[in-house]
Amino acid sequence: MLNFRKSAVALCVSMSCAVPVYAEQQASENQDMDVVEVTGSRIKRADLEGASPLVTITAEDIQMQGHANVFDALSAISSNSGIFIGEANSNNFNANAQALNLRGFGSSYSLVLINGRRIPVLPKPSGTVSGNVTNLATIPSDAVKRIEILSGGASAIYGSDAVTGVVNVILKDDVDESTLTYRRGDTKDGGGASNKLSFTTGGSFGDTNFTLGLELDQRKPIHGDDRDWFDEPTDGPDETRHGLTQVMSYWARYQPDPYMLIDIEDKCAAVGYEAVYNANRTPFKQNDSDTDTPHYCGDNTYNTYTVRNDRDRSSMFLHLDHDLNADTALYADIIAMKSEGEAGIYRYSFKADYDVRGELADGDSWLGSRHFYRTFRSHEVPTSNQVFDETSLTFITGIRGVIAGEYDYSVSFSGGQYDYEDSVVRFDDQKMLAKIFGEKGKDWDQPWEGSRWVTVNASQLNSDYTPKNFDILGELTPDMFNDVTHTSVGKGDSSMYNLAFELSGTLMELDSGPLQFATVAEIIQESYEFITDQPTVDGDIYGWSGIRGKGDRDHYAIGFELAIPLLDESSGAGKLDATLAARYDHYDDKSDVNGAATYQFGLTWRPMEELMLRTNYATSFRAPDMHVMNAERSSSFASGTDFYECATKEGLTAGQGWKFCSEDYGSGSVRRYTEGDLSLKEETGYSASIGMVADITDNWSMTLDFYKLHLENQIGVMTMDGLFRYEAECLLGFGQFDSNIDKNSPKCQDALSRVQRGGPKNGVTSVSTIPYNIGFRQQTGVDFSTSYKIDTHEFGTFKAKLDYSHIFESPFRFLPEDEVEDIRDLPWNNTFRTKTNLTLGWHKEAVSASLFINRLGTSPVEDAEQPERYPAWTTMNLKAGYDVTEDISLSLSVVNLFDKKPHQHESEKWWPFADINKYNPVGMEYFLQAKVRF
Repeated sequence: MLNFRKSAVALCVSMSCAVPVYAEQQASENQDMDVVEVTGSRIKRADLEGASPLVTITAEDIQMQGHANVFDALSAISSNSGIFIGEANSNNFNANAQALNLRGFGSSYSLVLINGRRIPVLPKPSGTVSGNVTNLATIPSDAVKRIEILSGGASAIYGSDAVTGVVNVILKDDVDESTLTYRRGDTKDGGGASNKLSFTTGGSFGDTNFTLGLELDQRKPIHGDDRDWFDEPTDGPDETRHGLTQVMSYWARYQPDPYMLIDIEDKCAAVGYEAVYNANRTPFKQNDSDTDTPHYCGDNTYNTYTVRNDRDRSSMFLHLDHDLNADTALYADIIAMKSEGEAGIYRYSFKADYDVRGELADGDSWLGSRHFYRTFRSHEVPTSNQVFDETSLTFITGIRGVIAGEYDYSVSFSGGQYDYEDSVVRFDDQKMLAKIFGEKGKDWDQPWEGSRWVTVNASQLNSDYTPKNFDILGELTPDMFNDVTHTSVGKGDSSMYNLAFELSGTLMELDSGPLQFATVAEIIQESYEFITDQPTVDGDIYGWSGIRGKGDRDHYAIGFELAIPLLDESSGAGKLDATLAARYDHYDDKSDVNGAATYQFGLTWRPMEELMLRTNYATSFRAPDMHVMNAERSSSFASGTDFYECATKEGLTAGQGWKFCSEDYGSGSVRRYTEGDLSLKEETGYSASIGMVADITDNWSMTLDFYKLHLENQIGVMTMDGLFRYEAECLLGFGQFDSNIDKNSPKCQDALSRVQRGGPKNGVTSVSTIPYNIGFRQQTGVDFSTSYKIDTHEFGTFKAKLDYSHIFESPFRFLPEDEVEDIRDLPWNNTFRTKTNLTLGWHKEAVSASLFINRLGTSPVEDAEQPERYPAWTTMNLKAGYDVTEDISLSLSVVNLFDKKPHQHESEKWWPFADINKYNPVGMEYFLQAKVRF
């Protein structure tokens, strides 16, 4: 494979993709600007609107709308209808990341660019066999000049990943003054205080221009006890769960009930816990004098979690350009970021099931079965927080100019490196069991392969069968665990290097106008590696899992684009233009993906100067993520419904429904092993849109676009319920809808090999899965936008902008035998079917004010007993500014002005008693900013 880092030739002739920022340097911001290059096309044009719908967010918009960073600004756009599970849910793979989910297809289905170039992805995948996302937290907000969002497929222009859209972040490049800005932030209810200091400067010396920026951003965490609506168990809707969380308990197993609670009330107060009586549990009386009202120990554990991470980030950006002559210029851009973060996750815990035997090797000497459970507070064990350390560097360098006085060219080399590490301290399972029970093989053993259920010699236990040598239910200190803890570390890096040549200009003059073209040739090399320590991946570390994988690939592409004037304004039928684009991408790696050709066709028609009708059709493809193909055997925890246990215990026969099984036959948390598959095919599809752009008056404009997205061969991993359903059907020889299942079929043999059972009750001990090309997904909807501006001499300038997106339908099929169904309104679909935002702005001389209103439409309640939807959720951001002098300004921003809290529902029985992946739990937050220019 080609290695850029070893190729001097590559460094000399390095090249880049489309760069809207280039033309921006040649264009003014006023109405009579020259032609510019806009995201979605490499052909420069005078009109920002074309055949493909485009949304633009300027640096001024980010400020007006009260957003604290790039992620907040992009999350609010109406086409970002999906959710991204990030730091609000700290117990996930991307607990320190920020990414988009355009149209709800997933964070890996949109392409994020900086100045038109690809950038390195977050090295840690978003799941054991999931893709890598682009982390928007690496982009400093002060570096942004504007952001262009193309809401549709654009593979014929940019290649793979541009399925649901393209986000192009344009960096500042024309700063001619120095600005020092300090921003102080805090939240109404506590936690999350922040400090941000930034400095930007720029200017020119001779034929060289530069822009430089530095940014320091520090933020404190928000913990689970910082909000009064989820800081106590009594905040939950289910009164039966208002007791303190179970943190220490002791049980008898299968004597005869599966779990029978043994009273430990006398042990709770000694370690700082409260005794909690649970009337729903069957008591176990070891002696006649034992109580009929057994207690476990409870505590409020919510302060352990964070809903927003602690973070300390510093970043730098630099732009340079130098004019060699009137037609040729050199340029360079650099962004560097260093970030340290910390996420609060669940408390340390440990539990074990064990059979008590008079003689360890004698199964007939069974005396009883026990289970203990214990969590640990911060003063009892080392910290339970997960720590993050990240560094990223992105660079762009090249030359641009004019050939033969009429053809624009650019030759550039761009790339970057992203380094990542996370770590957390947890128990080594075998060492912890040995500390509690003694020497393995002599004092205790594990006779059932794959099961943690152990056997223990009665000599190692007290008369009540609690461990004798280590008081797991007593007082503990960190030094007791020095020899049994393990630091699980995940280290990764990713890189992206891009070499490209671009040429554009006019091929010929037609009667209706110039026939314009653009062509591009690219070589891209990308790689990633993420390695979690082997003991964690192998399941040796209690309650923690890990990912391993690495891969690289070379990617070659050539593309061509035409802008064809079919009719001009003098035709009597209006101005009609067509755009054509085609591209071929070839992948050189170990997979079965060789290459793909994509094309795009667009039409714009202006029957009058104030109205443009447009339509666009573009095929798209997405090469499988490198980790999905190259993932080594990795592990995570998941749960599902044990349909086999349900069917056998309930005596189910063919044709009887299995839906009720989920109520009483959960598998519990099961370790799931997964690995990649190099035989995966590329995902293919298309996007289509038809709409209009209207300038109703000089100050009032609107756009309306209907769209359709279609995707085939979508890659997914079998759900736990799906795998358990297959396993049950194959073991039983029948299913809930099929009376004749062939147990010896390849499908059954595969399913049975993926579910491991063991232990004394033959429960599920682990499962293994791989990704498949099985999915089909489609979406239709509409985007609407309108803006209005009015200037008054007496009262100042008023602005208003409304954006609205509505999903009509979302046909979907996951398994080949599944029926295609519309998932738009299904309980598990977290994509908002409508999303609206409204920006109102006003300024007069030194005073300005703006209001940003963001409305998330109704969404399904996932666990409601009957189909039910949350009401729409609306938040408002208010910003007010005052220019003290020409060089000093102050502003106050209030995010979530009315302190809107996430919707709560009676089905949300567990902390935080609301779906905080959908609805931001931070509440009201305010920022005071001072800016000095010099």
